[in-house]
Amino acid sequence: MAATSPPAVPVTPLQQPSKIPSLLRFPVLVFTSMATSAAMYSLVSQLGTGDLAGVNKRRDEWWEIAAVLGWKATELALGWWGEYDGWDLASLTMLSHLPYLYLLTTFYAVRPTTLWLGLHVDIVSTYLPFSLLRDSSPIHRSEADKGEVANRSILNDLNIKLYTSFLAAAVYGVVIYGSFRTWLPGFLIVHFEGLKDLSGAYEAALPGVTVGFLTSGYAAQAFLFRPALGAKPDAHDMQMAEFDPETATLGQTIWYNIWGYSKRSRTLIKRTAILVLASAMQTGLRTYITIEGVEPIGAAGWATMWAAAATLVGAVFWWVGDVEGVSN
Repeated sequence: MAATSPPAVPVTPLQQPSKIPSLLRFPVLVFTSMATSAAMYSLVSQLGTGDLAGVNKRRDEWWEIAAVLGWKATELALGWWGEYDGWDLASLTMLSHLPYLYLLTTFYAVRPTTLWLGLHVDIVSTYLPFSLLRDSSPIHRSEADKGEVANRSILNDLNIKLYTSFLAAAVYGVVIYGSFRTWLPGFLIVHFEGLKDLSGAYEAALPGVTVGFLTSGYAAQAFLFRPALGAKPDAHDMQMAEFDPETATLGQTIWYNIWGYSKRSRTLIKRTAILVLASAMQTGLRTYITIEGVEPIGAAGWATMWAAAATLVGAVFWWVGDVEGVSN
C-alpha cells in the first residue's frame, strides 16, 4: 500500500511563522512602537499642539521617565503574550489612552484636534508593529471559516455591532455624566490645581456625553464582546463539564467555583481585567506625571472613575452574551 502523507494542519493567523527569531520579536515590537510614537509626536508637534505647553510639566525625575516607558513596554507585553492582534491593541489603546486626553479637552481648554492627533499617534504606534509581526485574529476577519470562530453569523451582523457599540457608549456616558453631576467637580477643584474651566461638567447633558463615546463603544465591543462571543470551547470546558460534585476533591470543588466558567466567560473576564488595569495605570500615571498641579489622589480618583466604567461595560457584555441561542 502506498504511504499516504499526513493531513495538513491548518495554521491560524496567530501561529504563522515569522522570519524574525522568536526571542527577538518582542524587543523588535517595543523598539518599533516607541520609535514610531516618537517620530509621529515629533511630526505632530510641527502641526501645532502649543496648547499643551501651559498644561504639561517638565519631567526632570528619572523615575517619571522610567515609569512612562516601563508602562508602555508593559502594555505591549500584555498584548503580545495575551495573543492580541493589531486590532485588539488599537482598541485597547483607544480605551485606555482616551481618559487622559478627555481630561485635557474638557477641563484644560485643550483643542479637540490636539486630542485626536495624540490619540491617533498612540493607536498607530501600537497597531502598526503588531500588524507587521502578527496577522489578524479570525475574530476580526469577517471571512473567517465557521470552524475558526463561534457564533460567526452574530459577530458579522451589523445590527449587533451597532447595538453593542451604543450599549458600551451608554455605559461610559452614564458613568461619566453621573460623576459630573455628583462628586467630580468638587474633587477636581480640590486635587487639580490649574484647571482652566469646569463648565464641561456643569453644562454636560447625558445624550451629548453618550454620543461622544460612540467611538469608544465600538472599540469596547471589538476588544471585549467580539473575542468573547467568538471564543470556541476548549479542553477546560470539557474538564468542567465532567465535574462531579459528589466525587470531586475539596481542591477541585474550589477551583470549579472560582474558574469553572465557559471559554466565552473566561475570555471576557480576562479582557475586562486587562482593560481595567490598562485604563487605571495609563490614566493615573500619565495624569500625575505630565499635568502640572495634579495631586496623586487626584490622578488616582480620575483613573478609578474610568476603571469603574470599564468594569461595568464588561459586566453588561457578560449579561448580553448570556442568552439562549448563543453557543458557549
